[in-house]
Amino acid sequence: MLRVLILLALVGFAVYAVMRLVNQSPNATAIRTSARRADQALPPIDAGDFEQAAAIAAGPDKGLGVLRLTPSQLIFASGSGRIVTIERFDITGVSATTHLPDRESARPVLAVTTPERSHYFAVDDPAAWERRLL
Repeated sequence: MLRVLILLALVGFAVYAVMRLVNQSPNATAIRTSARRADQALPPIDAGDFEQAAAIAAGPDKGLGVLRLTPSQLIFASGSGRIVTIERFDITGVSATTHLPDRESARPVLAVTTPERSHYFAVDDPAAWERRLL
């Protein structure tokens, strides 16, 4: 009887592990594909540029892509081909925040403010991006 229970527990764990892997694979693939498409929409990266896979965290343009910082611009290219360009001299504020216009974020995001609007980017290290932009 104990062997049957142990066997059932092992089978249950195996099914759970397989289901987790199956559900995560498309997400990782989608992120890589989106970042690759976004990267192709941008010109080649220069020596002074910094680039990282990112996502727009709030607003109608939410989605995955690539965030690139050049000496004169902050550029987000989405996997769909849409490009958001912010001139660095237009940036009036930069911070790492969890407060988004439509919700609270579990992790800090990079908030970039211009006179027209605020942009929210999910990046690996918002504080590092904040230092780069200041």
